[in-house]
Amino acid sequence: MCLLCRWVFMDGRTKRPHALVGLFLVVLLALPQAAFATESAAAPAGFNADTGIYEMYFPVIGEVSYSDSFGDPRGSSRTHQGNDLMGYKMQPVIAVADGTVGGIYPEPGGWFQGEGQCCAMTLEHDDGWSSWYIHLNNDTEGTDDGLGWGFADGIEPGAHVVAGQLIGWMGDSGNAEACNCPHVHFELRNPDGVPVDPYAHLQAATVLTEPGGDPIDRGVFLDDDGSVHEANINALAELGITRGCNPPANDRFCPTRQLTRGEIAAFLRRFLALPATEVDYFADDGTSMFEGDINALAEAGIAFGCSEEDYCPNAPLRREEMAELLTRTFGFAVPEGANTFSDDDASPFAGSIEAIAAVRVTLGCNPPDNDRFCPQRTLIRAEMASFMMRAINVQADP
Repeated sequence: MCLLCRWVFMDGRTKRPHALVGLFLVVLLALPQAAFATESAAAPAGFNADTGIYEMYFPVIGEVSYSDSFGDPRGSSRTHQGNDLMGYKMQPVIAVADGTVGGIYPEPGGWFQGEGQCCAMTLEHDDGWSSWYIHLNNDTEGTDDGLGWGFADGIEPGAHVVAGQLIGWMGDSGNAEACNCPHVHFELRNPDGVPVDPYAHLQAATVLTEPGGDPIDRGVFLDDDGSVHEANINALAELGITRGCNPPANDRFCPTRQLTRGEIAAFLRRFLALPATEVDYFADDGTSMFEGDINALAEAGIAFGCSEEDYCPNAPLRREEMAELLTRTFGFAVPEGANTFSDDDASPFAGSIEAIAAVRVTLGCNPPDNDRFCPQRTLIRAEMASFMMRAINVQADP
């Protein structure tokens, strides 16, 4: 039963910065602070055929943990048809969309497991979709007595509710009693009544601070909430350096995906606003969508290959390579005699690693000691955002 309790919770030379860096930094410094603000997420609008996302409010107010457990086995005869949003008792639960309460299930003999146990409900959305909310609270406050009532006032079959309206509170009713793990089992069903995996729709959902309240600012992208790099990701997007990872919608950043050598060429070219070149510098990037970016960066003396002839555009970018690229792009000076880290002496880019350490673009890879750089470790896209924004901020405020 405690399956329900799964928690999610390059040669080493340096180069002066390209001439356009200075112009870009003047523009950056001139930007008003408001330019980095983002608008609040839009209100729910139902199924969006262009993105494949059902636009809705997130069903729980406050922090929860969840994973994509849709389809997981539940006993020998059924599978999990929703996602479990793990939280704490009496956490507010809201309607994800406008609709009519189709049923509440405290009655004996109902489909809800545990005869006579409160609490679960279904909501028939006005657009034909539906959502299910299971394991609402069934205890009086501070107890596990099963004598509580998990629905808000006015929640009864046939009642019409609006998106964001309080419908009840999280609990551990039904078969969640066995593991004493408060959560809401949330299901989303299409107009044919077929359960769909709600994970992507939950990730994209508008998050409220309170029932019926204002949306939480999700920033530019929907998939970086809670990341320590989120502010830098948003700043990078506002500057036009990143556009997203899922065109044409581009509402996701894919923060944990490995950054490729081709992608970094695009980021740096956008930052420097480098013109195109007709020179083809590498033999292996002819089919890469980043070929123009790679050649423009090579023309500026910044890009370097993975061999004498090849660039390896699809290879993950290593941390030592990022150090070299940033040093070349921003013209960071290599300090003499510095030896900040214990693990980079053999790196061909040791000088550039010391250069970005000297200006605190990097602190190290093993906090709190931070005596190592992990030069061979590959970068994820979120880490790249922080590297880039630290370097930009160093130039803007030396």
